[in-house]
Amino acid sequence: MTVKVNPPREIEVTLDKGIKGTIAVPHSVDSENAFAEGLAPSTHKMALILHGQGGHRNYCYQRHVAHALALELGIYSLRIDFRGSGDSAENIDSKKGRILKQDIEDIQTCAEFITDKLKNPLGISFVLSSIIGHSRGSLATFLWSIEQNEILKSDPSKAFIVPNIVNCSSRYQLHTVLDRYPIFDEEFQDLPQLCYRYGKTQVVSVPREELLSLYHADLSKLPGLSMDTSVLSIYGLEDTIVPIVDSAHFANALNRGPYSHRLELIPGADHNFYGIHPIETPGDEQDYNPNNLPLTSKKLVNYSQLVTSYIIKWLQPENELNRFYQSASTIGYVSRWKQVEGVSNFRDSGGWKITKPTFSIDSSIKPNLYVKPGYIYRCANTAYITEKGKKTLQELDIKVMFDLRSDGECAKAGVPQNLEKYGVKRVHAPVFSKDDYSPQLIALRYTNLMTSWSTYVHVYEDMLELGIESFKTVFKYIRDDGRPFLFHCTAGKDRTGIIGMLILLLLGVDKNTIAKEYELTTIGLKSDHPILKKDFIENVNHMKEKFGANASDIEDMIKQGRQDWTVENDGFQNLISSRYEAMLATIELFNEKYGNIIEYLKNQLGFSEDDIKVIYNRLIVSDELTFKNSSHITHQSHLAKF
Repeated sequence: MTVKVNPPREIEVTLDKGIKGTIAVPHSVDSENAFAEGLAPSTHKMALILHGQGGHRNYCYQRHVAHALALELGIYSLRIDFRGSGDSAENIDSKKGRILKQDIEDIQTCAEFITDKLKNPLGISFVLSSIIGHSRGSLATFLWSIEQNEILKSDPSKAFIVPNIVNCSSRYQLHTVLDRYPIFDEEFQDLPQLCYRYGKTQVVSVPREELLSLYHADLSKLPGLSMDTSVLSIYGLEDTIVPIVDSAHFANALNRGPYSHRLELIPGADHNFYGIHPIETPGDEQDYNPNNLPLTSKKLVNYSQLVTSYIIKWLQPENELNRFYQSASTIGYVSRWKQVEGVSNFRDSGGWKITKPTFSIDSSIKPNLYVKPGYIYRCANTAYITEKGKKTLQELDIKVMFDLRSDGECAKAGVPQNLEKYGVKRVHAPVFSKDDYSPQLIALRYTNLMTSWSTYVHVYEDMLELGIESFKTVFKYIRDDGRPFLFHCTAGKDRTGIIGMLILLLLGVDKNTIAKEYELTTIGLKSDHPILKKDFIENVNHMKEKFGANASDIEDMIKQGRQDWTVENDGFQNLISSRYEAMLATIELFNEKYGNIIEYLKNQLGFSEDDIKVIYNRLIVSDELTFKNSSHITHQSHLAKF
C-alpha cells in the first residue's frame, strides 16, 4: 500500500478563464541523483485531477494522489479548482451557478494547457495520460469524453482521447439527485453549502440551475466510449450521497472488452473515503481500522492512502501496457501478431488511426484515414527462420526484408537463406555498419541502455544521426516499389523502433499511439529473453575480462549509486525494456532537434516534397474510400478499424 509521500515541488498556475491550479513536479526532476534515491524518472505524462461538488483541488485524496504520482511513477499532475470553486474565477452566470457545461469547458481548457508547451510553464507538450475525478468531477469527465468521442469521428485532429480515467464516487442514476435536493419544489431556489472559497471556509449559494444540470446530464452514450479509454472506478461501501449500486451501473456500461473497466470497493469508506465510526478505543481500531490507516482530526479512518494505492497500481506501466495490448491485438478481426516460425516479435504495424494527416487527400468528403494494414511489418532477428516461417512470409505477400543489423551481428548470428524461393528479397541496410550493435554489445558501449529507460533517448539520438543511409534505403523502397515489406534488427526493438517511429510520424499517427506501439515489443520479445540473457551474460563477462580492474568503474557508472542493483539482472531488465516513456521522450527530442518529420526527411534524408507525398500516399488507406462496403467495420477504437 502507498505510504506517506514527501511533497514534491509544486507550481501554482492560472489557466485561461481564471482557472487556478497546481502542478506537481516529479521528485526526480529536482534530485541530484534520482537513481541512488530510488526515484522514478520523470515522464512526459501529466494527469488531471478534478474535485467534486463543493470541493477544491486539495481536499480528500487529491493532493496525496498528486504527490504519489510524482514519486512512484514520475508523472506530472495538474489539479484544479473548477470555476466557482476554491480560488478560481466566479461562475459565468451567478444565477445558474457551476453548471456541468462550464465544468466541461474547464476540462477542455486544461487539456489544451497540458498538451501545448506554449501554454504551460514547463515548456513540454505533455500527453494527457489520465484524468482522476471525484464525484461530480468524474461525471463532467465522462460527459467531456463522450463529446471527444464524437469529435474523433468527424475531425480526429481535434479530439482528445485519454487512455486512463479514474472514477471515484460518481453518480450514474442521475435522477437520484432528487433524493438529495428538492429541486422541483416551487419554493426551492438555492442550497447553502459550506465550501472553501478564496482562502477561507464560507457558505456558498448553489442555485437551482446548477443542480438541474446534474439531473439533466445524459450518460446514454457512455457504453460507446472509445476502447482506447480504460476506466478504474473506486467506491466506498458506506457512501450515503451516491447509491452504491451506481458502481455496478458504471461497471456494466463501461465493460466494453477485456480490461476496459475495473471496480474497487472499499468497506467502511464514505463518499469522500473517510470512515464513519470514530476510533476511540483499541477495540475500535481493531474493528474499524485493521490496516492502521491514518485518522482525521475527527478520529475517522482516512482511506486516502488506500485510494491512492489503487490508482498507482492501476497506472503502473505494465498494467497500462496490458490494457493497450488487449485493445490493439487485432486489426478488425485479424490478429496484429503473426506467428512466423523461428522469428519473434512479429507484428503488423498497420491499422492505426491517423489523427493528424500530414497531407490532405483529394476527396469531396473528409474520410477517416488509417495506416495501411498488411503492408508494414516489423520483427526481431530472422536468422533462425524456418522453411515454414519463410512460407508464412510468402503468404503475407512480403516482398522485401530490410535487415538493420550490423556486419558483425550478421556474421555472428547468420542471415536467412533461400528467401528468393519464397519471393522475398533481403536488403542489408545496417543502421551501424561496422560494429556489432546487438542489444547486448550496444549496452556495453552505451551504458544508457542498461542504466534506465529514461536514458534511452541518448542512444536513439545517435541512431537518428548515424542511421540516415539505412532509413533512406527503406523510404526509397516505399517511394519506388510500394509492395509489402518487413524490417528488423536483432531484438526488433531499438533500431526497428526508430524506423517504426519515423513511418508513423510521417503518416500523422498521434505520439501516444506511436509510443504504445513501440512498447508492444515488451510483450513480443518475451520468448527471446532466455537467449538474449545468455548472450548478454557472456558479453558482460567478456567485458570484465577485457577491462580488468577498470570494469568495476564501468559498472559503477551504470549503477549510478543504486544499492542491491546488478548489471546482470537489473541492467538486463532495462536492456530488454521498451518503455512507452522512452519513445515519448524521443519524439519530443526529435521534434525539438529536427523541427518535424517532413524537415527530417528533406534535410537529413534528401527527399523532395513530391517524394514524401508519394511515400505518404502509399502507406495510408481510408475506410470510406477503400473499405466502403466492408460491413464488419464497426470497431469504436481510435487504434484500428478494419
